[in-house]
Amino acid sequence: MNGHEILPYLIIIPLFGAFSMPIVNLIGRKAREAWAVIITGATLAVGSALFYSVWENKSIIVYTLGAKSPLGQGVSFPIRIVWEVDLFGAIMVLMVTLVGFLAVVYSLGYMKHDTGLDKYYTLIIILELGMLGIAITGDLFNFYVFLEIMSIASYALVAFRNDTWEGIEAGIKYMFVGSIASSFILLGIALLYGQYGTLTMSYLAVKLAQNPTVTAKVALALFITGLLFKSGASPVHMWLADAHPAAPSSISAMLSGLVIKIGGIYALTRILFSIYGHSVSMKTVGWVIIIFACITLIVGNAMAVVQNDMKRLLAYSSVGQIGYILLGLGIGLAAYGSQTGEIAMAGAIYHTFNHALMKALLFLIAGVVIHQLGTRDLNELSGLAKTMPKTTFAFLIGAAAIIGMPPLNGFASKWLIYESSAIFNPILGAIAIIGTAFCTAAYVKVLYTFFGRPNERVMKARDPEGSMLWPIIILAVAIVVMGLFPWQISDKVMIPAVKALENQLAYISAVLGGA
Repeated sequence: MNGHEILPYLIIIPLFGAFSMPIVNLIGRKAREAWAVIITGATLAVGSALFYSVWENKSIIVYTLGAKSPLGQGVSFPIRIVWEVDLFGAIMVLMVTLVGFLAVVYSLGYMKHDTGLDKYYTLIIILELGMLGIAITGDLFNFYVFLEIMSIASYALVAFRNDTWEGIEAGIKYMFVGSIASSFILLGIALLYGQYGTLTMSYLAVKLAQNPTVTAKVALALFITGLLFKSGASPVHMWLADAHPAAPSSISAMLSGLVIKIGGIYALTRILFSIYGHSVSMKTVGWVIIIFACITLIVGNAMAVVQNDMKRLLAYSSVGQIGYILLGLGIGLAAYGSQTGEIAMAGAIYHTFNHALMKALLFLIAGVVIHQLGTRDLNELSGLAKTMPKTTFAFLIGAAAIIGMPPLNGFASKWLIYESSAIFNPILGAIAIIGTAFCTAAYVKVLYTFFGRPNERVMKARDPEGSMLWPIIILAVAIVVMGLFPWQISDKVMIPAVKALENQLAYISAVLGGA
C-alpha cells in the first residue's frame, strides 16, 4: 500500500477505538485493556508505514477529504480540507504513535488500582488522535480543531486523579493557560481568514508572498505567543511544573514527550516555514525565538536543580530541553538558507524526537518508583539502586542521554545545536553549555540519591511487573541504538526533513499542482 491509501487510517483507527471503548468496556476489564493495546498498536503500525513511505519516496502526501483533488471545480485554488504530510510531519507521526503505544502498555500495570479506567483509556486514545491530526494537517481550521481535541483530552487526563486537590488544581491551571493560548491561536487564524479568505496553508503561503500585510504580521505574533504558551517556554512555563507531577506518570510521559512538542514546537515550525516562509523577515522572528530559547534553557535547567520532588525535577528539565529545541529553531530561522541554519534545524527536529524517547523513559521510571514506594520525595529514595537495579540502570541511561553523553542519542542532537549556535553566535553556544551544566547537576543529584545508603522504606521495593518494565526496556534500547548510528540518522532522515521543510515551493505545489 502506498502512503496515500493508508493516511486516513491514521485518524480512523484511534477515532473508532475511542468511541467504541465504552461498548468494549461492558465485556470487562481484560477486554478494555486489550482493546486499548490493539488500537494504539494498529495506529503505530500505520504511523510506521506512513513514515517509511514518505521517507522512501521522498514525497509529500496530499489527501483531500471528500474529493479527488483539493481544488474546486473550475477554479485553480483549494477549497477543501487537506492533509499534507512531508518528512517532518511523518517523523512526528512516528514519534507520537510509538510513545503513545508504550504509554498504554505501561498503563496496564501502572493504573490497575485506579477506578474509571474506561474514561482513562478513551481519553488517552483521543489525546493521541488530536496530536496525529495536528501532525498531518494542511489546513489551519483543521489544525485548530485537532489542537482543541488534544488540549481538552490533556486537561482531563492531568486532573484524572481527582481525589487529590493537587490533580484538580493542576488541571484547572493548565486549562486556564491552555484556553488563553488557544484564544490567541484562534484569533490569529481568524485574522488570516479575514485578510486572505482561505485557510489552506499552501494557498495562504502564496497569498502572503504576493501581499504581506500588517494583519498577517499581527496574526504571526498571536501564533508565536499562543504556541510558546503551549510548548511551556519560559516565562509562561508555570502550568507545566504543576501539570506533569499531578498527572499519572503514563500521561506525564505523553505530556512531556509529545504534547508540548506537537502542540507547541511542531505547530510553530510548520506555520513559520510553510506559511510565512517568504513573506516576513525570518531573521527578526528567529531572534525573537532565540531570546525566549535562552531564557527557557537557563530557567528550566536551573529550576530542576533545586527540586526535591522527582517528577517536578523532570518537569523543569522538560522546560530546559524545550529551550534547546527552540534555540535550534530560532537559529534555523535567523540563519535561514545557510548551512548553519540547516544544521540547527536538523538538531532541533532530532532533539524533539530524542527528547520524546528520553523523557518518556524517565517519567515512566518515576511512575515505577511512585508505584513501588508511594513517594516522589528524593530525600526518601536513598539507595534505590540496591533494591531496584533494572529501574536504576534504565534511569542512568535516560539521564546520561539527556545530559548529552556519547554514545547515546542525546549527544548527536545536542551536538548539532551546540555546533550551529557556536558558529552563529559564540555567546549562544556558551549559554547552551551553561544550561547543560545545570541539567547535569540536576540528574547527578538524583543518581547520587539512588546510589546512596538504603533506608528502611527502600529495602521493601522491587523492580516492577512486565507490563511496566517492557516499555522502559524498549525505550532504553531505542536510546542506545539511536546513539550508535547518530550521524547516519542525521544525514538520512533529519537533514532531508529540514530540506523538505525549507522547500516551500514543493509544499505549495503539492496541493496546487504547480498552479
